[in-house]
Amino acid sequence: MEPHEEKPIIYTMENKPIVTCAGDQNLFTALYGSLTQQLPREPMEWRRSYGRAPKMIYLEANFVQFKEELLPKEGNKALLTFPFLHIYWTDCCDSEVYKASVKEDMQRWQAALRLHGSVDWLIAVVESDNKKKNKTNILPRTSIVDKIRSDFCNKQSDRCVSLCDPLKESSRSQESWSSFLTKLRTLLLMSFTRNLGRFEDDMRTLREKRTEPGWSFCDYFMVQEELAFVFEMLQQFEDALVQYDELDALFTQYVLNFGAGGKPSSVKI
Repeated sequence: MEPHEEKPIIYTMENKPIVTCAGDQNLFTALYGSLTQQLPREPMEWRRSYGRAPKMIYLEANFVQFKEELLPKEGNKALLTFPFLHIYWTDCCDSEVYKASVKEDMQRWQAALRLHGSVDWLIAVVESDNKKKNKTNILPRTSIVDKIRSDFCNKQSDRCVSLCDPLKESSRSQESWSSFLTKLRTLLLMSFTRNLGRFEDDMRTLREKRTEPGWSFCDYFMVQEELAFVFEMLQQFEDALVQYDELDALFTQYVLNFGAGGKPSSVKI
């Protein structure tokens, strides 16, 4: 009998920016409810290029289990299926366990990200008093974090963060959790802004080729409509409607050119 291939766990099917989660899935599952509820509570200022006014937006995310096949393939520029951030979760506090398994698993994870050009990632180290009981090779949380930063983060030490018993209600735990949420929002928005800007640049390049033979309005429509879906995903409905207004104007211009004696054979509908 062929082994059953495990499918990625998708926690929500709503249209939201995708964040993958590697490492300890049980650990993440325990935090999932608090994370999805509290991530969108605080707004972030979204600054975009081309002199557009900044906006306050609330970020949500569709958290999925990390699988290499979820990483974007070369030439695939779709945003709705693009994972904007990758998080590795661990509550390892044992030096021997870290050396024997966790470190190697992190290496495989980062190698997969590098292979696909994915540069937006975060390592979350969760401290738990329950985890430390009956352990003999315990390292202080700061030592584990320092080891991970030394092994994986190089000059990006801020890409490894620690959380102190996030499910507890102590002030220390809540402060740690709040800092983590801020970091997560910041990295997610940075990735989203950069990749959206690249998508818009590619779309403009495609639009500028509309007078060339073989240019397809339908293909272009699909690209700009995806941009509209992305704005809708961020609840920026006016920006989403602008995309359809521009498509309407572009198609109207094509019809007018055709009526004035243009050559429709050069453009595919």
